[in-house]
Amino acid sequence: MFNYTIVERKVALGANPGQKHLAVISRNGIMTQEQLIERIAGASALAENDVLSALRALQMVITDSTMNGITVQLDQLGNFTPYLRAKAVDTQEEADASSIKGVAIRFNPNVRFKNKLKSTYFAFRNPAPKGLVGIEQPIEEPMEP
Repeated sequence: MFNYTIVERKVALGANPGQKHLAVISRNGIMTQEQLIERIAGASALAENDVLSALRALQMVITDSTMNGITVQLDQLGNFTPYLRAKAVDTQEEADASSIKGVAIRFNPNVRFKNKLKSTYFAFRNPAPKGLVGIEQPIEEPMEP
């Protein structure tokens, strides 16, 4: 179950710009990596070398937590955060469950992960895989910020 609340936002685009009311998710906290480890241990019969069981439990716990409006934080990677996609409406009364278009889970990499992504190098592959147009010169530069 997702909890949501109504907020007032200034909408600059669209046919009727101005102050609008919007349904937004009411997040229920952040799950730390330590809490995630406790949940996985409680949700599995994890043996020393039972990696597959650990991965299944990790997937189950992340899914369950995000479906209940909780952000899951992984220290080495970042956060999995649930969001609502909702239609902005004119009045608070209109901003009910029917204005919610759907839900999404967004992954936000942490600073360490972002820095690794920024320092990633690219290598030219010749020949290009079937269906792709090849590039004639190699690209081995860091990604621009």
